[in-house]
Amino acid sequence: MAVRHEVENLIRRGNIFYWRPRVPAALINCGPGSRLSLSLHCSDHRRAQIIGRKLNTRLAELKLNSKEMMSKQQLQKLFEHERDKELERLDEINTLARRNGRGGNVEEMELDLEAGWACQLVAKFGSRTELTLESGCAGLTYLLNNRVPISHIDAIRANYRGELAIARSPGFEDSIRRLIYNFEIDDTVANRQRAMSKIFEGRAAALLDIDERHELVDRSQSEFTGGERAIMPIAEVLVPETAAPEPPTRHDEQSSLSALQIISGEPGVAYLDLTPRPEKITAQPKAPSAEQRVVPIADFEQECEKLIDNMGEDWTTETGRDAMALVRMFKSVLIEHGVEHSGQIEQYHIGQLRQHFNHIPTDWGRSSRMRVMSAPELRVEGDKLRKAAEISGTKAKVGLAPGTIRKHFGNLQHFLKHLKGHGFEIENWTFEGLRPRKPKTGDIRHQQYKPKPEDIAPIFSSTVYTGSLDHLRGKRRKPGSQVFHDSLYYLPILFTYLGPRRKEFAGLSVDDIAKDEDGYVILLRNNGIRRLKTAQSKRLLPMPDELIRLGFLDYYQAIKGLGYEALFPDLFSDKTDNDPGDRFYDTFIPIMRGALGEKMWERAIHALRHGMADTLKQAGVSSEVIDDISGRLSEGSETNTRYTNPAGLPLMRGALKHYPIVTSTIEPKPLQLLPWIENKQPPPWAREGKK
Repeated sequence: MAVRHEVENLIRRGNIFYWRPRVPAALINCGPGSRLSLSLHCSDHRRAQIIGRKLNTRLAELKLNSKEMMSKQQLQKLFEHERDKELERLDEINTLARRNGRGGNVEEMELDLEAGWACQLVAKFGSRTELTLESGCAGLTYLLNNRVPISHIDAIRANYRGELAIARSPGFEDSIRRLIYNFEIDDTVANRQRAMSKIFEGRAAALLDIDERHELVDRSQSEFTGGERAIMPIAEVLVPETAAPEPPTRHDEQSSLSALQIISGEPGVAYLDLTPRPEKITAQPKAPSAEQRVVPIADFEQECEKLIDNMGEDWTTETGRDAMALVRMFKSVLIEHGVEHSGQIEQYHIGQLRQHFNHIPTDWGRSSRMRVMSAPELRVEGDKLRKAAEISGTKAKVGLAPGTIRKHFGNLQHFLKHLKGHGFEIENWTFEGLRPRKPKTGDIRHQQYKPKPEDIAPIFSSTVYTGSLDHLRGKRRKPGSQVFHDSLYYLPILFTYLGPRRKEFAGLSVDDIAKDEDGYVILLRNNGIRRLKTAQSKRLLPMPDELIRLGFLDYYQAIKGLGYEALFPDLFSDKTDNDPGDRFYDTFIPIMRGALGEKMWERAIHALRHGMADTLKQAGVSSEVIDDISGRLSEGSETNTRYTNPAGLPLMRGALKHYPIVTSTIEPKPLQLLPWIENKQPPPWAREGKK
């Protein structure tokens, strides 16, 4: 059992002393109360005391002394960030006030000014000093010097106490730590204090900036802006007529008066004048009568098309298709709840969409029948699947996966921002409490199975490589004597040795094959068939030697000679704009399942990409080279991301040699194309659809 010693943070376990200070709060991933534990490797208590005191001194120096002081530029950015955020919040409040008929109300302006001066006090005097705003208080002197009316001191005092309580709360300090971390500022006591001052200074600047926000207010009604108080108190304290006139008070004595108190001639005696007074009527300027623009629910899809056009090359075709699917689903949920236009959308409706995700079939997007169903019909379909699963004792495929929900909410956020940015009325919304949490890095590593070369080898003993009965889909899985050369033959080899994304290689064109001085290469770039996912997806890869051994160059020349644009034309239809990667998935997965049986893993084709990367890593290949082969961008290194180019072909060829040859059992066969490819006929599997 650990025994505490006389020196702070020093404990003894058995005969050995340990130094155990609390974990610095900057390490936000550590739980509250966590401690470091450092063995001093000594049992002598005097020596342990000396070492412990030195370590405590060093710890105190690290806490008090910044490695790098916050620069003026960082302070200015912090100030502008907080000011702009507060201005956005105040503009939303002002919009609601105008909607409720209080657009030109002087009280709204005075509330902002009172809160602004309260924030300014916290910014100037800090959170450790508590100002009373009474006679002799430096805060009161500061306000009066800035011509703040004495009648508003009480309200400012109340606001100040509230802001001070916020500044002293543990949650506020945690938010400061997160903020300065995002601005790449060292987490020190001094920097946190500077950040706190700038945060309140930014809020004060936003609150005190009333020119545009309160342009409709009659400034002559407020003492803040040189006029008189707009609202007269019901009970007014009067000085008796018999009282002798008071000598003029000094500035500091006058400042001690409260907002509704006047010193009378007789101490402690006040007379209330309760005589009814006629109401003072002042003309209010009329607010503009222009109505806020709204988008009818029926036009949501048209607006989504505009959003897709605006995103341009930043969005792939698939991303645009996903965004449109989300908008159609959201539109159906809104119609179900009687929403007619964008101005009626509330936070409640976004919550209803989140619940809708939980009750619809998982694979609704893959079914053309379900894609046209309304929101209630989809939930009915989900109920049917649940009941069927209960009867069979299986798990119902109902409810979207967390990652899919996060993707849908991202697209919804883009769409709502698009409407708001174009001036259409949209109420404030938040996805807090609705969006599933992002998986932690440690969890992500174990989400995908990473097949080893021996796990993949059985695929290359399937009928695709040993011989099938015929070229048709069903007969391709039956044993026979015919070997056809197409995407089913070559793509699994490419996926195994190079680990690309499915659509990257399924969408290759014949012009993407080239030759350099060391051999043939594959150019991954945007072409007329498909676009790449990211900028780093554009790369040059060496062609695997096994692919050449198995007759790929003869296949390439034959496809090119027939005039095809696509390298694997069997994946494309003449009747629909289909995804070649999806077509390959549909034809290859049954063959893969037949070869692997019960050993079949989840996300089967994508797992080949993980398997290639893991095999090379275990063989000692650097992660940066693996990322360059896979088309990813290694983060965390300025050298890798900014100062160097991707790995060259010689380096890639050397790295790929570490992957074992798992296709050695395949015997090369004479080239035999699919009959309908060789005769340039439409694919037998094509169906009529929207081209």
